[in-house]
Amino acid sequence: MSKIHSSLQKAIEKSRRSSPAGSRALDSAESSEEEPAGSAIFRAFQATSPDKEIMEESRIVSAIDDRSAIAAYSVLRTRVLQRMRNNGWHTLLVTSPGASEGKTLTALNLAVSLSRDVNQSVMLVDLDLRRFTVAKYFGFSTDVKAGIGDYLMGSAEISEIIYVPSNLERITVIPNREAVENSSDLLASPRMKQLLAWLREQSDRTIIIFDMPPVLACDDVLAFCPDVDSVLLVVAEGQTDRVALEKTIGLLAETNLLGVVLNKSDELGDSEAYGYY
Repeated sequence: MSKIHSSLQKAIEKSRRSSPAGSRALDSAESSEEEPAGSAIFRAFQATSPDKEIMEESRIVSAIDDRSAIAAYSVLRTRVLQRMRNNGWHTLLVTSPGASEGKTLTALNLAVSLSRDVNQSVMLVDLDLRRFTVAKYFGFSTDVKAGIGDYLMGSAEISEIIYVPSNLERITVIPNREAVENSSDLLASPRMKQLLAWLREQSDRTIIIFDMPPVLACDDVLAFCPDVDSVLLVVAEGQTDRVALEKTIGLLAETNLLGVVLNKSDELGDSEAYGYY
């Protein structure tokens, strides 16, 4: 077993002992009975056409012919759905300890995989406010006239920042358009609270995924964690520092840590793109 695998197990066990919420989140769960996904969230917002070539370059699973990657994200989707439905959760924050560990790609591919379930709809929100990656990965950044940063700063309304990709069923996207300052203050602002309240009013078959900055890069995740149901942590084999991982797990100890996705692992074999803990 590699050092990163060992550190994952030790850190998660420590988190289980110190946090009842985290312990509940990591327990096994059974999938609830399927119900039709509501259509309330799919209104006539901004239509956009993602670029398939850019999506392929970004490794979005709907644009690539990689059976192992598609299968891996399907497994992740099933595990996430089981635990969220079992706990009655609807919001999921995706983050990582540090930069370039794959958290944005994981968030996007998880959203695409979830949307393939005809009983499930997905809202993907780019809350990495110091960057603007989600729209770039999908290839429709030039279509974005207003994003979540504009809304939080008061220059756009909710209906103006929601985009419906033409080639992705059951997915809506709230992108970021440009880097904004004082991001943690904006995340705690009344306008963010209003957006969260609106999101919660949508279909109870809609999962809202927030792509957020790395935990150790700024205080955005810690500021926003109290407003979400669960957290998915992404780490990279051979890249995530053990001390950074343990510190991150400690900072997330009072959250509902749904699981840990391990990217770039040599021990997983060709049939899996990640490990899940």
